[in-house]
Amino acid sequence: MTDCNDFIEIEDYKNDITRIIIEIETKCENLENIYKEYLKQATRTQDYLMSLDTLFFQLNLTQKDLDNYSKLFDTFIYQMYGQYYKFYRKILNNLSNVDKTELFKDIAYEKDFTPYIDLSFKEYSFEEIKSIHNTIISIITCINTYIEQQKYEIEDDDIRVSKGVSIDTLVFEKRRFNQTLLNENKLFESIRKKFYEYQKKIMKRIMLKLKLLYFQIDTDIQFESFNYTSRQSITANIDSKFKKIARQDDFESILLDEFNPNQPIVVSDSIFSSIKMYIFKFLSKFCIF
Repeated sequence: MTDCNDFIEIEDYKNDITRIIIEIETKCENLENIYKEYLKQATRTQDYLMSLDTLFFQLNLTQKDLDNYSKLFDTFIYQMYGQYYKFYRKILNNLSNVDKTELFKDIAYEKDFTPYIDLSFKEYSFEEIKSIHNTIISIITCINTYIEQQKYEIEDDDIRVSKGVSIDTLVFEKRRFNQTLLNENKLFESIRKKFYEYQKKIMKRIMLKLKLLYFQIDTDIQFESFNYTSRQSITANIDSKFKKIARQDDFESILLDEFNPNQPIVVSDSIFSSIKMYIFKFLSKFCIF
């Protein structure tokens, strides 16, 4: 997968999570309307009031779950913006001694992004995250292009040196500067790829938590299924597997059977490798890998 596709995948996970949150909110609204409808009947007789507690608790707990996951997702987007904003500032700082006019003559590298302040939560749009990300990509691409151009120029200089032109020191300085840029760019590439790995991992986990919540309420009360738009879910295999399990009478028990509490715990030298293999088999059922 190319680096470009890595960020596209991250955006797809973000879109999936947003769609699931909207779906669960819609289900909660439907369930709340049902509760209000029966509440009108229950208030007519005092004996009926307690009979709606289970429905109320079901709705209330689902809303709390959704609120927690939504806050988790918002916090992650906030932190994600901080990662790219700090990365952008670090790139400019690391290149502070470089003639940026020559290096970035084809792009606008200085932009007024919204400042990120640690420990001061603020909602940032994903579009602004994309804007910083695209600027970072443009900067790294420009550096790569400049490095390649300098390599050819240094080769021409070496030929002139071999013919007696006394520019040896200049060629050495240009080669040293080019190597410095190359090392800086390797650092930038390494940071960027590590961001992708972390962000995809967290997005997957949030998405799986929300999908499990979705199928919990969808199993308890039969609503319509997902209503995806023209761009399909990138986790359709997970949808189908969850649905297959959730349509059974007690899908929680089916999942818990994977963790049989009656099985004795045996500690052996290979316990850690066995745990790893077990987790892999369980997660592979949901196409996480």
